[in-house]
Amino acid sequence: MQVRREGNRIFAKLDKGENVLEMLDKIVKEQKVRNGEILWAIGMIKGLQVGYFNGREYEKQLFPENLEVVSFHGSIAEDEPRFHIHSACAGKNHGVVGGHLFGGVADPLLEISISVFENIRAERKVNPASGLKEISLI
Repeated sequence: MQVRREGNRIFAKLDKGENVLEMLDKIVKEQKVRNGEILWAIGMIKGLQVGYFNGREYEKQLFPENLEVVSFHGSIAEDEPRFHIHSACAGKNHGVVGGHLFGGVADPLLEISISVFENIRAERKVNPASGLKEISLI
């Protein structure tokens, strides 16, 4: 993994086999990111696991093949879960799958752009109406 920071922007390149969520966690810890947003990512993910929230729980699905990332963005909060990321990826037939990101590894690479919030603070709190840990600005 390679990581560079310029002001409130972080650019990272994940290498083949690196776990996307583990590497994002490592980046935000090393860069002391409390709050921010994942602006975009491009590259490919193998073993993509995404979910669809059906109103009660996430219905997860695993896609073991390599998929091309066509959309990847989310939020970073101070507490757990640190990340709320949505991703859409395309297979060799050009069909797109996606949803809430639960896992995957870069293969052969994934480039990620992150914006760090300097004065915006956010944490996640359970909303009794939805049952989800939703972002709350503090």
